[in-house]
Amino acid sequence: MSRWAAVGRALLFLIVTSPMWALGMGSTVFRPAGLLVIALALTLLFLWWDKRSPAVLGLDPKPRRLAELGLGFVGGALLVGVIAVVMYFALPYPWQRNPDFHPELAALSALYLLAANGFEELVFRGYSFERMIAAIGHWPAQIVTALIFAAYHVLHGWTWSTALVGTTLGSILFGLVFVRWRSVPAAVGVHAAGNWTRDLLLADPATARTFIAPFSFTRWTALEVFTARVAWNAVVFLACVVMAIVVYRQRRRERALELAV
Repeated sequence: MSRWAAVGRALLFLIVTSPMWALGMGSTVFRPAGLLVIALALTLLFLWWDKRSPAVLGLDPKPRRLAELGLGFVGGALLVGVIAVVMYFALPYPWQRNPDFHPELAALSALYLLAANGFEELVFRGYSFERMIAAIGHWPAQIVTALIFAAYHVLHGWTWSTALVGTTLGSILFGLVFVRWRSVPAAVGVHAAGNWTRDLLLADPATARTFIAPFSFTRWTALEVFTARVAWNAVVFLACVVMAIVVYRQRRRERALELAV
């Protein structure tokens, strides 16, 4: 497939799926599980059009894909756990267990996020991202995808200032996970676990899905909100740096093996 054909199919995939992500239909027409099924079906259809296997996106039905999903979930949870530790020392609030915590609601939340974030990863770090990498290279594809992902969050109520930093860093991290393992399930695991663990450990005010979190009697000051965002983004940025090094070393090994053959 030529470079322009790859770009064209990546853009066509985003256009075809845009009624589900750009127009906000996920909250009014479809449930996350339905969105996930439709996005998966469209992804498989585009791969069939290309005459390529679902394995190129890690979507082949093999046990290792469940392992990649699980390991990604563990990695995402550990990442937010580190962020929580940093915030524990950076913020002046005591951390308390939430007496209204309901484990069953937290478990249902995990399933919901796996479906909702699975849909997002199929759209933004799946077929279109892989085709853009083939056409314009890894980092240009990362930048384009991150900007589209930020715009998607703005359409759903985020401010541009938050989306262009936090969401962009998240997009790059999920993209690096995909590139390293060539696995959408691995990226889904990191994405869903990050959101789930954030609700579990950092929500203020606490919800029934929050186990323990910083507790304050008053609204956070602007400085405290800024500190929390810096802590979050700094840890995610460091995770991106680590993953970028891992991807670079992997590619260097692959090139060395190709030259040795």
